[in-house]
Amino acid sequence: MRSAILGFTGLVVIAVIGGGLYYYFAPQSAPTASSARGAGGPPPGMGGGMGAGGGRGGPPGMGRPTPVLVTKVATEVFDDHVEAIGTSAANESITVTAKVPGVIRSLNFGDGQFVEKGAEIAAINAGEQDGRLSAELANYDEQRRELQRITDLAKSNNVSQARIDQQTSAVRKAEANLASARARVADYRIAAPFAGVLGTRKVSLGALVSPGTVITTLDDISTIKLDFAVPETFLATLRPGLDIEATTSAYQGELFKGQVVSVDSRVDTVTRSVGIRALVPNKQARLKPGMLMVIDLIKDRRQSLMIPEQALVPENNKQYVFTVAPDNTASRVQIVIGRRRVGSVEVLEGLSEGDIVVTEGTMELRPGGKVQILNQDKMGASPPSADMRGPAPSPRGPS
Repeated sequence: MRSAILGFTGLVVIAVIGGGLYYYFAPQSAPTASSARGAGGPPPGMGGGMGAGGGRGGPPGMGRPTPVLVTKVATEVFDDHVEAIGTSAANESITVTAKVPGVIRSLNFGDGQFVEKGAEIAAINAGEQDGRLSAELANYDEQRRELQRITDLAKSNNVSQARIDQQTSAVRKAEANLASARARVADYRIAAPFAGVLGTRKVSLGALVSPGTVITTLDDISTIKLDFAVPETFLATLRPGLDIEATTSAYQGELFKGQVVSVDSRVDTVTRSVGIRALVPNKQARLKPGMLMVIDLIKDRRQSLMIPEQALVPENNKQYVFTVAPDNTASRVQIVIGRRRVGSVEVLEGLSEGDIVVTEGTMELRPGGKVQILNQDKMGASPPSADMRGPAPSPRGPS
């Protein structure tokens, strides 16, 4: 079957011969069909047509490299995260109260003031106790002088040993009475047992107080305690020394890092959870006791081989990847994967650090096929890391 179409600019000859389709374009100067018939078949370089006996060089992709994007297998720190909610507490905290009844003589602090250990916070009028202390101090001095006089006389054998022993006991008794008087007077002086920040003042100068009357509070917030609980299923991997990262709505976008210091010895029989305590440094005193905090417990941290999740080629419950050899030949490799996080997957078996894996273009690849690496200049860059919480918030917080 032969057909000819005479166009405006020239002659196109289309012929179907022996199951193949041939075409030939002739210039306007040779518009006759005989010229097409004399061509002797398809022109050189035009191929054998689209029939079964010809084709155009075989299936697509067999004669040219497949364009792909690749990355190098890298070793990264991989860890599991357990999220919990906890409440902050001061490292040390007391309510400052009066020990004895009396009238407030002095208040030596302001609201929110930092005080050192041993600093006097308040004092109660102790006139009677001060008098007793003075009397006991005078008696002690007198008994010591008497003992010294008797000891000097004993050198000339004018005093018996029994008299010396009697006076020695009197000195010890006076010393004990003096220590007791000093302790009673100390109850009227309220001192800080540790360094910390005082709260608001609850009494006024000259107020009559009784034992248990609240004067103020004292908190050591140089370090903050965080108490929280996690399910008992994680008990096997819990231990002191694990890292935590905590966030609070008061400081959007900021991470407060600390460490686990203790794991409770018991599991709650109602909630089936175990209590954990962590310490968070708080040198700038930004965190306050009683704040609600979201805690990210980091456990089972180790170095792992990581690849982008999009490089995986799943097939029949198995995972494969395409690797690229130095001669740009692709190979399909079966791997064993471990844990996942957003955008990445851990490789347990099948790959080594530095191997080149295909991340995009795997659908058109076949084992042994040639590839064209489109991101050759960026192969040395590590794949972007991501953790299970997603992208980090902006340092300024949400706008």
